Amino acid sequence: MEEKKFHYLDLRLPLGLLLLFYGVLLVIYGLITEPEVYKKSLGININLLWGTILLAFGGFLIGFLIVKRLIRKWKKE
Repeated sequence: MEEKKFHYLDLRLPLGLLLLFYGVLLVIYGLITEPEVYKKSLGININLLWGTILLAFGGFLIGFLIVKRLIRKWKKE
């Protein structure tokens, strides 16, 4: 019996890459800006905080995608 192959768009890759990209931009911006900019936000470097969150979530999506592909590869063997 022939095995059916399903082709679908896995959103983890483009979404993970997009979040990683924006995370890197926010972390860099948060690191190079002057502390006086964050006086309005009670001294919290919100760009650095959200950049780190986006990096972590984007990395999680990419990591989960890699693990899923490895498991699929091992099942074929």
